[in-house]
Amino acid sequence: MSIVPTLLIEQVRQAAPFLFAGPEPDGPSRRYLRVLRAYDGRELNALEYYELCLCAHWATAGSFVPTDVDNGIRWKHWQDVQPGLVEEQAKLVLESLTWDYAPVTAKITGEGERRLSTHEGTWFSVAVGAYAACLEARPALATIVLDAMRTEAEREDKAYAASAGPLDLLKSSALIAHNFGDLDRVVDQWELKPGDPLRVSLYDAAKPGSPLFGGALGRAGLIHQKHMGADNHRHYPLRAAKGLRKSGDLLLPVGPFFDDWGRRVGRHPSLTPDEVAEAVRALTDGWTRMHEPAGYARALAGLLEVFPGGRRALGKLLPAKDQRMLEAGPLKAAMDVPQVRFEAQWANKVAKGRSAAA
Repeated sequence: MSIVPTLLIEQVRQAAPFLFAGPEPDGPSRRYLRVLRAYDGRELNALEYYELCLCAHWATAGSFVPTDVDNGIRWKHWQDVQPGLVEEQAKLVLESLTWDYAPVTAKITGEGERRLSTHEGTWFSVAVGAYAACLEARPALATIVLDAMRTEAEREDKAYAASAGPLDLLKSSALIAHNFGDLDRVVDQWELKPGDPLRVSLYDAAKPGSPLFGGALGRAGLIHQKHMGADNHRHYPLRAAKGLRKSGDLLLPVGPFFDDWGRRVGRHPSLTPDEVAEAVRALTDGWTRMHEPAGYARALAGLLEVFPGGRRALGKLLPAKDQRMLEAGPLKAAMDVPQVRFEAQWANKVAKGRSAAA
């Protein structure tokens, strides 16, 4: 075992304590949450352990501190296992495509069949592992996994085509690029052969210039590359603000459109003024360390708009360095752009890109 189960559950509690509060999650689509809540410290067999790791990563992949079991569920736990276990793990992976990620991530755009999230990338990555492990041990099951991946890829292609306006298109582009990037990395890790059906039909689908899916996902990858990558990374600086882990309401959405998220942080009932200040320090630190991402400025703009007493009151809770950044300089200039104008500027980037391509 790469990590003992009790420690894994503790990591989930640290990353997303709200998942262990409130009524028992019901329905088959939230079974993964019940698995985590039900673990009582008992010894697990190999299949139960794989399931616990899969549930833990699913529950935290959209959090500020994902559990470090992703390499295990897509690679390590498939090595040197009996064909029967390969089959059972692959069935768990197929089931996980039906799990509802709404309680555990805010990186979502669209609704219904148009809904996209980074969790589809999480699923793609473990599905590649299931497919590759089944190729020799259970070839018929490998075909079933591949068919599920193709169906999901086709759904994402349609969701992207149906984007509701330029901002939704930008968000969809970031999510598509993330999801197929996850797929590509695990294909490389498993060293699937050039003629492999998965590689032929899905690999590099969101790479700029790709002919797959009529080139649409490749165009999504290009938009992400040109505009969205700087604001849709792992957000390491925000891990320092532990108060942000208290509630699912505080999970970070798709960047750089963080104004509304900043407002939630600034007035969230579970956060003390000191915890809000801690989030501000993490955002100003991230602004510097991550080379001035637009989203962090937008988060601060929204936060300051609703924080009682505004910039002056918040400044009293901050180090002098952070106060100065909020009062003058490039960060303040970026914060002072009204949200409507900021979003119009980003929508215009899509319009210019389409004009250039025409």
